[in-house]
Amino acid sequence: MLKDKKPILIAFVILSGLYFIYVISSGSSRMIGDEVGGDPGGMILPLVFSIFMFIASVYLLITDKRSEKEDAAMSKPEKRLFVLTLALAVAYIFCIRSAGFIPCTVLLLFCLCFANQQGDIRKKDLKFLLSGCIASLVNILLLYTLGRLITRNLLSAGRRGSVPSWVGSPSFTAACTLVITVLWIIAAVKLCRKKWPANDDKSSYHTWLSAVIATASTEIIYLVFKQLFLVELVKGLIFW
Repeated sequence: MLKDKKPILIAFVILSGLYFIYVISSGSSRMIGDEVGGDPGGMILPLVFSIFMFIASVYLLITDKRSEKEDAAMSKPEKRLFVLTLALAVAYIFCIRSAGFIPCTVLLLFCLCFANQQGDIRKKDLKFLLSGCIASLVNILLLYTLGRLITRNLLSAGRRGSVPSWVGSPSFTAACTLVITVLWIIAAVKLCRKKWPANDDKSSYHTWLSAVIATASTEIIYLVFKQLFLVELVKGLIFW
């Protein structure tokens, strides 16, 4: 029954199911000051992710079949990507509570983007992988810190009445952070495209492109869930 299915899809079905069980068994937490029940707890985002992962992987498993070319055994690069993807997913699940949502997510997204664009990971790619991880972390921390400063100052000014109430609202502060993120994306793409064009060194091109995708995706996910829907995300190592 499963012989004509891609092994990576079977693995993701199992992994997403285990992740769902792990999230449920870990329980949830609420903010101390949540007296009106507005905080949905720290379990909601991982729970949404686990359900989405499971549904998506089951759908792909049902609808996707091997082509005639794929009936042959997996090549070494495919096997390495398969193992790397599983290892990163497992590491993400077990590290997110201690390291935090932002660093774990940006590193996971960068590594997956870079590995899939390269098509294979070899020793010569490790320097690009490491530099990209550092660049992604630095950029997401800068965006996060700037966004936090803007959010705190505007919310505080709104409570004091120093600015109009709509300026000090969560939606406006989230919009400001989103604008900054978009401007950063535009600047990063223009700068990196000029320095590392697509027709030059592919590894350098894939590194900066993956870093931009990972940083922007992580920041936007944070904005949507944390600032708009007030979902409690694990801070981990990021204590500010």
